[in-house]
Amino acid sequence: MQLFGLHKSFYKLSSYAIREKNKSKVRSIYEKPVKQWDKLKAEGVSDKVISEFLGISRASYYRYRRILHNLRKNIYPTSKAPKHKRSSQIDENIRQLILMIRRENPTYGKNKIYIILAREHSIKLSESSVGRVIKNFQDRGLIQKSISAPRMRRRRRFKGHAKAWEYNMKATKPGEMIQIDHMSVSKNQLSIKHFQAWDPKSKFIFADVFSRASSSVAKTFLHAFIKQAPFKITSIQVDGGSEFMKEFEEECFKLGIKLFVLPPKRPQYNGGVERGNRIFREEFYERKDLIADSIGAMSFDLKISIKKYNNFRPHFNLKGLTPMQYIQQNLEAA
Repeated sequence: MQLFGLHKSFYKLSSYAIREKNKSKVRSIYEKPVKQWDKLKAEGVSDKVISEFLGISRASYYRYRRILHNLRKNIYPTSKAPKHKRSSQIDENIRQLILMIRRENPTYGKNKIYIILAREHSIKLSESSVGRVIKNFQDRGLIQKSISAPRMRRRRRFKGHAKAWEYNMKATKPGEMIQIDHMSVSKNQLSIKHFQAWDPKSKFIFADVFSRASSSVAKTFLHAFIKQAPFKITSIQVDGGSEFMKEFEEECFKLGIKLFVLPPKRPQYNGGVERGNRIFREEFYERKDLIADSIGAMSFDLKISIKKYNNFRPHFNLKGLTPMQYIQQNLEAA
């Protein structure tokens, strides 16, 4: 007996499994923001604040809800892909020539191969056409991406509360545009993550040490800073480090603290806290009499050094005052 196919129930089961897999994939895109919106709404948060935090509009929320409702009825959102896609008009011989050149010169990109085709073979193609042919070969696994090709920058995964820092943003009073950063330090066979907050108006510094740098640790540091700061904290600026995402951003949102993220590779915009890092590296961690051999002991010694910085060390930008003297004078004037 010859078999020309499997039983029809097998194909039905396979079709059902594929359909459910696709449904789960589509549902995962829309389900999370809808659940987050509903949870925040139940807690009494306004639509405007929720929209800013989640990064979606109120109309998008209702559209997502409609899509999820339709999925329960096995109705999928219509595809936005074009029905008719353009096919390549490049001759197969030219495509094979491009493949040969690229294999012989694995670091060459579309611009170099475009010039070689015109110079050596009198073939006139645009750089974009050559690039599409190379991309097709890469997708098919016939060639590998060049090691010298620029890599895609990893997307910053902030959740919507954090906003982009702008060049003209400056603090007008203590507690505004607090600069927070962390640095890695090795001392007495300890690997330390030194978190530090710096107030640009009063030069007040708060710091603490931890064994790792994560968003939960940054959240803990934020609460410790709020307890110690002699002023109300209204806004914070940070770089795009992962330790300032997730739990740290969520906590800033809950506490009503504005959070601004610096552009990539611009540490100079966090110059105050960077200078503070250098001060504590030189005046604290490089001390020969610093013998602390645990995170707890290091934190204890660091608190003494911070107290000296805020209450004893004069600052020329404050006309010789210490940060605490400056803050007390401003409180009296207010």
